[in-house]
Amino acid sequence: MASPTRKHQRIVGRLYGQMDRWTQESQAGSVEMEVDVALPIGKGVIPDLTFIRREREAELLTPEGKVRGAPDLVVEVISPTTRTRDTVQKLRSYHESGVAWYWLVDSETLSVQELQWTPEGYVIRGVAEAGEVFRSQALEGFELNLQALLGEQ
Repeated sequence: MASPTRKHQRIVGRLYGQMDRWTQESQAGSVEMEVDVALPIGKGVIPDLTFIRREREAELLTPEGKVRGAPDLVVEVISPTTRTRDTVQKLRSYHESGVAWYWLVDSETLSVQELQWTPEGYVIRGVAEAGEVFRSQALEGFELNLQALLGEQ
């Protein structure tokens, strides 16, 4: 698989910074960047970002800093070369594992989709296009304008 593009890395880094500030201010949990996650279905993945609620940190975070189990939220930044993997293969694995929330951040359009787990599949709970403010239902009080965060106004 090809290395991530510079734009992909920039989006992941800045989004991590904003989420990390939010987690520190809210004391809601922790966000990890590109950490090994052992899903309950026996698959290993490395999401761009992973969020775990404070009350589940002891259960899911290993002493080595890895995640064992289904995180509360995973974030994937979609690039042209990862679109199918992120929107089909990883989506299926995250759903089968019980990951409650899944964000898809499109590096080309700078849009964000927030998906919530249901028994039938993920349901879109929020969408923000480039330049709009994304208000998360999964992370109460977290807001994001990806276009402004990247300075691409």
